[in-house]
Amino acid sequence: MATPNTEDGYGAIPLASDRSENVVEGGKTMSKTRYILLAVACGAVALGVGVVIGWFSRPGLTEEDREALDKFRALVRGADEAIVNTIMDDIDSERIRENLRELTRRPHMAGTEPDLEMAELLRTAWLDNGLDEARLIPYDFLLSYPPMGEMGENNTAVTVDGTDFVFEETRTAHIEPELQGDPDAPQFFYAYSPAGNPVGELVFANYGRPEDFDYLEKNVSINCTGKIAIVKYGREGRGAKAVNAAAVGAVGVIIYPDPGDVNVPGAPVYPDGWFLPGTGVERGSSLSDPGEPLTPGYPATDYAYRRPLSDVDVFPPIPILPIGYNDAQEYLERLTGEEAPEGWAGGLPITYRLGPGFTDDWAARRVQMNVYTNTTIQRVYNVIGILNGRVEPDRYVMFGNHYDAWVQGAIDDTSSAAISLELTRVFGNLAKDDKWRPRRSVVFAAWGAEEFGLFGSFEYVEQYTKLLGERLVSYVNMDVGVGGNYSLAAAASPSMHRAILDVTKRIPSPHSTERTVYDDWTQGNPTPHIGGITLSTDHAAFALRVGTPVMTMAYTYDKTGYPGVTTYPAYHTGYDNMDVMERFVDPDFTVHRALARTAAELLRYLSDELLLPLEWEPYVPVLTASLNATITEYGTSLEEQGISLDALESAVQSFSNAAAGFKDVVDGVDKDNPVQVRTVNDQLVAVNRAFIDIHRQHVFFKHVLFSPAYCTLGPSGSFPGITDAMCGGPQGEGWEEVKKQVAAITFTIESAADALRNVDSIAGP
Repeated sequence: MATPNTEDGYGAIPLASDRSENVVEGGKTMSKTRYILLAVACGAVALGVGVVIGWFSRPGLTEEDREALDKFRALVRGADEAIVNTIMDDIDSERIRENLRELTRRPHMAGTEPDLEMAELLRTAWLDNGLDEARLIPYDFLLSYPPMGEMGENNTAVTVDGTDFVFEETRTAHIEPELQGDPDAPQFFYAYSPAGNPVGELVFANYGRPEDFDYLEKNVSINCTGKIAIVKYGREGRGAKAVNAAAVGAVGVIIYPDPGDVNVPGAPVYPDGWFLPGTGVERGSSLSDPGEPLTPGYPATDYAYRRPLSDVDVFPPIPILPIGYNDAQEYLERLTGEEAPEGWAGGLPITYRLGPGFTDDWAARRVQMNVYTNTTIQRVYNVIGILNGRVEPDRYVMFGNHYDAWVQGAIDDTSSAAISLELTRVFGNLAKDDKWRPRRSVVFAAWGAEEFGLFGSFEYVEQYTKLLGERLVSYVNMDVGVGGNYSLAAAASPSMHRAILDVTKRIPSPHSTERTVYDDWTQGNPTPHIGGITLSTDHAAFALRVGTPVMTMAYTYDKTGYPGVTTYPAYHTGYDNMDVMERFVDPDFTVHRALARTAAELLRYLSDELLLPLEWEPYVPVLTASLNATITEYGTSLEEQGISLDALESAVQSFSNAAAGFKDVVDGVDKDNPVQVRTVNDQLVAVNRAFIDIHRQHVFFKHVLFSPAYCTLGPSGSFPGITDAMCGGPQGEGWEEVKKQVAAITFTIESAADALRNVDSIAGP
């Protein structure tokens, strides 16, 4: 790792692994004598700071004295606010445009040759831009592909008669016509779908949710056994649709993007507008859980133990196939049976019917799916670069995005990769020219194989969990960076709300110099909406496994103006390309520049401020809401079983009290005392990590507040562990799990309160 050119090693704190540990004798806690010694030592540090200041205040300093004084001043020097304008002015929209043009030259699906070329390009560019180090970190992932090239089989649906005669004119398209013949462009497929050629009558099942199949069975007496379900994209995961269909006996699922969900009636479709044409098809992964499926809990390194494929339980149970809405209309408009109920009809110009089977001249036909996916272990790389901090190089602020895409992915997520390249140029040039270097290290990450199930970020976190837990102070994510030009969208840990709100008030709007990004973001509301932690992008691994303060951000379209549109229209299709970006989304790349400026200022703010701009008090209403929901939803049942929530209520109150007390600590911190500053900063990060319970049953999701609940019987505002334990009404030994969860959550909240208390709280209450 290269050494910074300025203030080399000033104030570098020994890494946690280098610190000597306290000895616990005979299992006893620290003795009174040692406690006194610890107090004396802390006082000595404060005295030492005063002595240093006094010593260097005397007249007649030697050159050696001055060098030592410079080093001390570096420890307590605040952020260089003057550098903000320099960073803002240096960010160049045309450079971002050229970055995006270069990065979208070829489709670059994970594990392919263009994907490797992309990783190598990023590493080389980051080093050229001035980062101190950049590496390719290899992993061996189980990936899933369709047949590639012109000679392989095609994933399609087709109608057949009772003699298995194939009506070729009804065969669905296997790739967008514009990509026909491109050797790097994958045909339509869902990764990890089992291969197969199921045949059956067609049934329309709305979005393929459990309640949709319940309606078919209970309201119109349709038995789905042996049938193929055709469903609309959205409202449920791809793999979940297959699980739901298999549960009622279906043998296959066809998924299509209904224009009612992706387009606006009457609006022009590509190439005349940015809305999805009928030939566009959404590719995607169908795993039921993120993370590499063969190595759960451990990184997918070359030496990792890999469980047998037969033991993997996150694959869909039956074949699933995506098709375009033009092909879907050909099938749906010929369905027989009852008319679909209210709320099921989409945006196609047809009468939606349920089936099963076809009418008129198609009456004797059934549908055959042809799915030819295969799995193979492929080498994929994360790209990791670092700009070393000048004072605390062992404290990291990380910025990440994924660089793989199903096709060109100009929006998802090559727009973020283009912005990241520009950020490394601006930050790197400042460091190379000795103009500025952040107090803490800034780490840049480009994740591989995100589209297959967040593989790159999950495996990285699995590999470096302990190191990240000690040193990572925040993670900033960008995904679908410029998916629209209307306003910012963000999701964050409670502790990161203040930082993103502060930053957006300082960044000019891409639409008006008299407005800010914050102004656009509020959309007329008193404050902007900030979402919570989800499994949809790479911040999940850091938040739910390590407890790192995280946020993710992007520019999005006007969701109030397009109320039926659930995602940007070209999502995961061959129409997510440079042409759509330049003609319809961000022609002058001012949105890219505004987003890059927001990310740059956020990274500077987090990496250069003396005191970390992290909050802790917003956890109080989160805890209170979860407690109240637990009492409302489950209180009576718990009381009947003799399960008390008193200790849980006490823990929430304990955290609230500790949070109020910690405010006085932060307000009164002596910023001329580097030890005191470091201590408070460590507490600001530690309170986030304290909500991690390493004993939670899920192999990866360890956060007691934000881990996903897997109960599918309806939404709950309770703690996820209690929600899952209470799912469906526990019986017998199930109540023991409820007791365990209540106790574990209580303990974890008390631990978070301890993180905010005085450092001597280790001595006990």
